[in-house]
Amino acid sequence: MARSVFFNEYNIRMGKMYYLPLVSGLLQAYAQTSETVRANFKFKRPIFALDSFENVMAQYSERPDVAAFSVSMWNEQLNLRVAAEIKRRWPECLVVFGGSNVPHNPVDYMQRHPFVDVAVKAEGEEPFYDILHRSLDSSDFSDIPGISFRRKSDGEVVVCHGERPFSRDLESYPSPYLEGIYDDLMAMRGDRLDFQAIVETNRGCPFQCTFCYWGRGGLSRRYRYHGMDRVLAEIDWFGRNKIPYVFNADSNFGMHKRDPEIADFIIATKQKYGFPDKFRTCFGKNTDEKIFRLGRDFHRAGQYQDVDLHQSASPIQRREYPGI
Repeated sequence: MARSVFFNEYNIRMGKMYYLPLVSGLLQAYAQTSETVRANFKFKRPIFALDSFENVMAQYSERPDVAAFSVSMWNEQLNLRVAAEIKRRWPECLVVFGGSNVPHNPVDYMQRHPFVDVAVKAEGEEPFYDILHRSLDSSDFSDIPGISFRRKSDGEVVVCHGERPFSRDLESYPSPYLEGIYDDLMAMRGDRLDFQAIVETNRGCPFQCTFCYWGRGGLSRRYRYHGMDRVLAEIDWFGRNKIPYVFNADSNFGMHKRDPEIADFIIATKQKYGFPDKFRTCFGKNTDEKIFRLGRDFHRAGQYQDVDLHQSASPIQRREYPGI
């Protein structure tokens, strides 16, 4: 019998909008590249709403074999309560924590929360893929890089210090949008529920700002890129599926040579479909003329209003762009 996997990625409601659960989709899409995973696991609909404890638990329609949690500051306490209850009801369920609020050295964290079986550091696609494979015949995860786990024999927390080889290519990670991962969720849309989305064209950040997670600890200071075909296909998916708001998860949009092409395609997609109506991004930290032009173009398309063109434009820019 296939083992059931439940994703918990509670995000905040804005009006009738929730974000499509990107982390859950990325983990599932990559895991399902494995024939072994497809044959032995069934992925339940992601639990995406920051809701009451009772409403979240009511979505556990069957016994979970794996419960994965994406932990952020706005949902950590609910994650902890739900995970504790899952372990109480179903002690054999494998509880996996990941996300920005899980410490990179989680020994104390896991000791304080004994219901957490595995903690994943940083990117999760490959560790989660390996965890599912290993869980089929063993509870020993000691050779999986980037995780910590609770040893079943004595409850000791083991930190795995191995590193995965670096590659600038993210093409091995399928797009959950293009793979149909969200088809069931999209069918739920209506007068009381709709979705917005996150797009990611690259990963990494060369800066190490103390308030930010992107370049934390030197783990992701080098950039890695999704291919342009995938990026443009996802943007077209947002347009065709009438996604009203898209947030860009890049750390420094506008700093890369290909970013103007992506921006032009986002604007053209709105002109073609009427969507996405709004686009939000984190522009490059070192603002320059290229970034200003992108902000101007999004502003003119009505997609991004955070750039005050009159206040931010220099006298030179006003002469060059008299229409601002």
